[in-house]
Amino acid sequence: MIAFLTLCYIAILFILVKSKVIKLNLWWKLSPLAWILLLLVVLFIPMQWGAPAGAVNIYQGVVEIIPNVSGEVIEVSAKPLEKLKQGDVLFKVDPQPFQDQVDKLRASLKLAKVNLKRAKELYAKRLGPEVDVDRFTAEVDQLTAQLETAKFELDETVVRAPGDGFVTGLSLRPGQRVANLPLRSWVSFVNYDLNRLAMGINQNVARHVKIGQQAEVTFKILPGKVFTATVKNIIPITAQGQLSPTGDVPLAPSTQDVPLPFGVILELDQDAFVKAGLEALDISRLPGGARGTGAIYTESGRATHLIRKVMVRMQAWINYVNPY
Repeated sequence: MIAFLTLCYIAILFILVKSKVIKLNLWWKLSPLAWILLLLVVLFIPMQWGAPAGAVNIYQGVVEIIPNVSGEVIEVSAKPLEKLKQGDVLFKVDPQPFQDQVDKLRASLKLAKVNLKRAKELYAKRLGPEVDVDRFTAEVDQLTAQLETAKFELDETVVRAPGDGFVTGLSLRPGQRVANLPLRSWVSFVNYDLNRLAMGINQNVARHVKIGQQAEVTFKILPGKVFTATVKNIIPITAQGQLSPTGDVPLAPSTQDVPLPFGVILELDQDAFVKAGLEALDISRLPGGARGTGAIYTESGRATHLIRKVMVRMQAWINYVNPY
């Protein structure tokens, strides 16, 4: 942008000299340098905190599907990339062993209830001890609890979608055996409800960013379009500030470390797509990993907002030819 404005200044200077409005002396020869310095001091340096810019990325939550029961897969209903609603069947585990366990517990519970009834009748006639009533009561309660667990496991042989989304990288096939171990997932489910639009802000300007401020973003996948957004939240930690439990001694900070940007969560305005001349959409229609650039318009350096808006729109058009 500095180069563009400087070229505009030189073009105007050239016209004025050719028109003999001004005389080309040493001052006018050196004036482009003074112009660049003026732009830096008055516009571009204040713009770094008045309208900070950074890279944006859409993060999409992926749920690793691990069944609550182990067994052989008999049916895979989901298809890769097919839109699913919450509760739709993903795959089924052979229910026969679990049905057998339910039937067995039902029979045992039925017998335990008969024994409890007899024990109560005998105790009421003073022909049996009270301990039999207590023992069969405990047995009925225990079998009832076991039956509920068995029913739950039987229901869990049908694995369902945890939300609205789609399955990606589906390699599960009937005949494969799955287990309820957290060491490995069997299906990757992309959840539409877990989308986040994040923007990176350099640490030296993060103090000016506040919740509720207006922002603009542009995506590589939608070149030429600028979308309005609002600052929804600010993530108060970076990867450099994370202290994970480990047996290793953490490294002390070094002056050679590059400060990582802080994350800012943006929320696209309800009519952001309409304003951009597109069909009304929501963030869930943008794919995870969609990258671009954005800018936040703070209460500082308002005079620089116009320049930043122009730069955002220039970047939006450059996206047509620049894939990086």
